[in-house]
Amino acid sequence: MKSFGHKTDRNPPMQLSLFDAPSFNTCKDQKSTMNAAAKRCGLSREEIVDKMNDLASRYGVSLVSNGGLRMDTFEKWINPNDLSRQMPTRALPIFCAVINDHSALDILARPLGARVIGDADQRLLKWAKEYFKARDARKVMRQLETNL
Repeated sequence: MKSFGHKTDRNPPMQLSLFDAPSFNTCKDQKSTMNAAAKRCGLSREEIVDKMNDLASRYGVSLVSNGGLRMDTFEKWINPNDLSRQMPTRALPIFCAVINDHSALDILARPLGARVIGDADQRLLKWAKEYFKARDARKVMRQLETNL
């Protein structure tokens, strides 16, 4: 099974085995992850809702169709046993920013063979790419030097 999307040098198609094939039904995993992250973040549920409303207001994001986010709606959004209500994608980045955890976004990326990484991992990845680029350049230089 190949991944969806266009073939590019940066994102070649990946071949998954039958056992590695991810599920595109991420709802339960995402809600479980969000619920656990909300518990770990050190804020009460009320504080999370208040901060989400504040951040949404500051950036002009409508979390719900009528007024601000209420506690009962938030609880339904992160309850892993209630799969009928899901946090809208416009609210997900705000939730992740408030609790300082992007694992819920990572759950969405995994079926596509992608991962969401933080600043430290981005710097490490950039360093690794530059390291291998320099290593390959040194190899070419040694081959040229041998031919001199």
